[in-house]
Amino acid sequence: MGAHHLRPQQTIEEAIRDLDSLREGERAVERIVQFGQQAVPHLARLLLDSPPRTIAAPRCRVVRALGELGAYSVLTQYFERYQRPADSAVLFAEDAVRSAAAKELAHVHSDGVYRVLLQAAKQRATSGLVRALGSFCRPESVPLLFELLEDDLCRADAMTELRKIPEAAQPYAVLLLRGCTETPIQRSIATRRRHCTLQLLVDFGIPESNWPEIRQYLHDEDLDCVIAATRLGLSLAGDVDKESIVEALIEVSARMNWAQELEVTELLDGHRATARPAANSVAVRHADEGETPNWGSPFWRILYHVLGDHFEQEP
Repeated sequence: MGAHHLRPQQTIEEAIRDLDSLREGERAVERIVQFGQQAVPHLARLLLDSPPRTIAAPRCRVVRALGELGAYSVLTQYFERYQRPADSAVLFAEDAVRSAAAKELAHVHSDGVYRVLLQAAKQRATSGLVRALGSFCRPESVPLLFELLEDDLCRADAMTELRKIPEAAQPYAVLLLRGCTETPIQRSIATRRRHCTLQLLVDFGIPESNWPEIRQYLHDEDLDCVIAATRLGLSLAGDVDKESIVEALIEVSARMNWAQELEVTELLDGHRATARPAANSVAVRHADEGETPNWGSPFWRILYHVLGDHFEQEP
């Protein structure tokens, strides 16, 4: 007979102490789960009543044990009682605990759990919370996910979850770019959100009727937005002046970094029938103004890439 049958209270506490151990911590979770529901009050006290720490692993193990025991009410209480730690090291450690708790709660697809996760993400989002929200595939998450596109730690996960619900995300993205939502999209404070929104529309596609709202972003201060807007324009099959779109892109290319230059050359390679006459018009215009090639500039390198051997003759 195992020791936990003889002294359950003592052995549960011993296993809980081992949650702090580098060597025994993971095995301690397995041992605790074997005690079943009698372990839940001990774990609940540890999660709810003990202060957050600078090391996340022991508390994450507590969360995992509670999840395996189906103690989801304790995990919802954890989110409902959350108070943001003042110490930055504790704050980031507790973010990992929140992500772990969200992962466990994502197994319960109920309205109540969804509301708890949505409120927790509004309070302070983490990558785990974003993924847990996304697992519900609910349109109510869309405004928050777009807001989080400006968050460096949550951006990639927010993009991934928005791609799962294009029927809700696509029209919201258009409204966002029109300035018809409460989420900021203009000015430098929303540069990443603006670029990601345009990139999502590249993934989703847009009807030609939406192009007038997108066209303004050909002149955006952020070149990534300009490139994404160009992709959208060139993807349209209707009567869109694609040469003028390419000309607008080339005219701002002098400010591009090497990655943007590579992206643009690859993009134009896919639209050579449009790119060549547009590049020729730009080259002629600059030659008429007396400019000579400066091969240190992406502008001239892109022109040469598109025009090739015709570069010298056509201008």
